[in-house]
Amino acid sequence: MPKRLIPMVLKPSVRLLKYYDIVGDVMINFLTNRRAAIIRQVNDTAVLMTRVKHEDGSKLPIIINSKDELIRYVKAGGTDFMASVGTALSRGIDMAIIDVKGGRRVWMLDRGLDLMDMIVTVVRIIFEYVGLTNNAVIFDGMNGFKVIASLSKEVNDEVVKSFVNLVSEVVNRSLKWLDLFQAYGSDVIIGGNTMLKVKMYRVPLSLHWSTKLSAIPLARVYDFLTLYADPSNVIRRLETNRRLLEPLLTKNPADLLVDAVNRWVNGDYTLVYYIKGVIRNRIKYSGKGPKLEIDRENLKTED
Repeated sequence: MPKRLIPMVLKPSVRLLKYYDIVGDVMINFLTNRRAAIIRQVNDTAVLMTRVKHEDGSKLPIIINSKDELIRYVKAGGTDFMASVGTALSRGIDMAIIDVKGGRRVWMLDRGLDLMDMIVTVVRIIFEYVGLTNNAVIFDGMNGFKVIASLSKEVNDEVVKSFVNLVSEVVNRSLKWLDLFQAYGSDVIIGGNTMLKVKMYRVPLSLHWSTKLSAIPLARVYDFLTLYADPSNVIRRLETNRRLLEPLLTKNPADLLVDAVNRWVNGDYTLVYYIKGVIRNRIKYSGKGPKLEIDRENLKTED
């Protein structure tokens, strides 16, 4: 018997069918040819679905290749849609995802988003250094963010594990001198559970089964408001969200990533110092303390 889940919020601000009918075309880009997991809600409980029964009685993985199929599952109670980090017929990973999750202290802190913004931006700089220039930041619908990039070919778990370790090492070495990171950095988890343990990620614009907030792309974590993730606002800002998701439709060459990981595994610690130098060059000082220099043109998020 599947474990039953109790949502914090029972109903979203927009009818599910209306919402997914509007955003479904965007979501299909991230569902096609991948195994899907669906959290289906009926009344006040929800349950995870990973397989569906076919006419011959067999149970097969769920694969959603069209908006019509997506809507069919919504009509059956589908609320939250997740896709595998690799294609349906492979065990490899072609979606590089680093999780940045904040604990209660960080989310309650006045400068909590400032800290999360710095960490996420450093992760994006690392992505760029290893060739993953086409990447995006996604609010996970609950308590954190994901930096995501699509790969031109699949890599195995060992490459991913080493990449996660490299990211964690560079983040800690690059930000350990900041007072804010020293005080609250331990309350932020930087990891790869989505790729290595869950192996499924919430599809961009899907609702979170518990909070009923959308998994939205962000230009900058610092500017994030939960109001933006309310489904009614996601619909109004659909073109902005669509534009921010465009980088994920372009596959990044995986060779530079694999080369960087191999250097790290083989003990070439100069890699860390090179990336750290790039990050430190992006940090500027102001009257309010250190800030990462960002291209302001890319911060325009309004339609």
